[in-house]
Amino acid sequence: MPEQTRAATDVLTAADLEWLTELMDVDSVSPLEGGPLDGSADAQRVFLAGARERGFRTAWHEPPAPEILERPEVPAPVRDAARRDLAGFLAGQPSAVVALGTPAPEQRRLVVNFHVDTVGPHVAPHLEGRILHGRGAVDDKGPGIAAAVGVAAAFADDPGLAGRIEVQLASVAGEEGGAMGTYGTRALIDAGFTGRLMVFAEPTGNRFMDACTTAMTPRITVRGEDSTDDHPGEGHNATVLLGFLADFLARKLGPLAHGMGAKLCVSGLHTGHAHNRVYGGGQLLLNIAYPATEQAELLAASLEVLLEEARTEFGHLHAHDPFSRRTVRDWRRIVRLDWLKRGLPTLSNRDPDAELLLTDAGFSRHDALADGSAFTCDAIWAPAPGRYVAVCGPGRLDTNGAHTPGEHVHLDDLNDYARRIKNLVHIFAARTA
Repeated sequence: MPEQTRAATDVLTAADLEWLTELMDVDSVSPLEGGPLDGSADAQRVFLAGARERGFRTAWHEPPAPEILERPEVPAPVRDAARRDLAGFLAGQPSAVVALGTPAPEQRRLVVNFHVDTVGPHVAPHLEGRILHGRGAVDDKGPGIAAAVGVAAAFADDPGLAGRIEVQLASVAGEEGGAMGTYGTRALIDAGFTGRLMVFAEPTGNRFMDACTTAMTPRITVRGEDSTDDHPGEGHNATVLLGFLADFLARKLGPLAHGMGAKLCVSGLHTGHAHNRVYGGGQLLLNIAYPATEQAELLAASLEVLLEEARTEFGHLHAHDPFSRRTVRDWRRIVRLDWLKRGLPTLSNRDPDAELLLTDAGFSRHDALADGSAFTCDAIWAPAPGRYVAVCGPGRLDTNGAHTPGEHVHLDDLNDYARRIKNLVHIFAARTA
């Protein structure tokens, strides 16, 4: 497309792109991934300044309340980070809501949600032709700013929308790093920032999915005694034990999870770094993404049964190994299972009327559970009677390098998303008001 023709059809202006790159330039890596405590707070200030310039009013700009972190389903890493510096953690993790239109009841309200926290490491933005590179380009600052531009364009086209509907744009912290939206999106839902239609602007290739998995994270810890390489049989060998468990659970729990439509990730295993030491302590982390709470409960119970089976198999395999006899003998005393996160809900909802709004705006529905492409995001907190919750945004998690140093998004994709959001606002107003 010639540059002059494309410029005429772009929804994002040069000023909008400058707003986005300024937001991406802020290091808002989640503190759960080693980022600064106040990164999200800095990002929210940039977001709010740009939103005000485009006519949005600020409806909410608050840190999470301390009591939110006391809920049992809040992941352990969140509680640990808050425990180290509660005041700093809370102050650095605010969420914000901006709105256009006269305040309206939920049935005449459209909500778009995106998150400003990112994974690490921070990657500064840079533009190569029409491709924007950098952390947050597609997950999730780019989709959020594109949505804001689309909403503002709709109200600029038809100022009469202001008296008919309200559109809220929620900019949240606490999505990445395993926080799971427990102190960001969930706090806003509890505060009443909900709508008849709620769109979570995550990269889905502009297809909307109305089901999301959720993850639980078991941790298997070995707490035994170390020994030297000169006397390897005198200690507990956590490396051998946890290495065996990683393989055993991949073989046993992995197929079981797959058969239930869940996904098992055998992830971090650590005991030590030295070559001349037997490490008696260490941990193995698993991550289990599940489509429904029933599967989660079955898999959690299965894990406990399999750990007992693993103990028996390990004992048989190492019965005649002089260097592992103490590890075999003391398994029950030194091996522990606990959970870094567990008990989180999933998303699964249908609504033919609301689905038609999205379809007519140019989005297509995708059954992500059927083909296994469903992923976890903080949309899990939004469903309720009278609401339809959909996850939909530009780009794709895989092809756009989300969570990698090569994260990027094409400006045409952001423009396309902004244009469809603009259409969605008009269609929502026409059929809801």
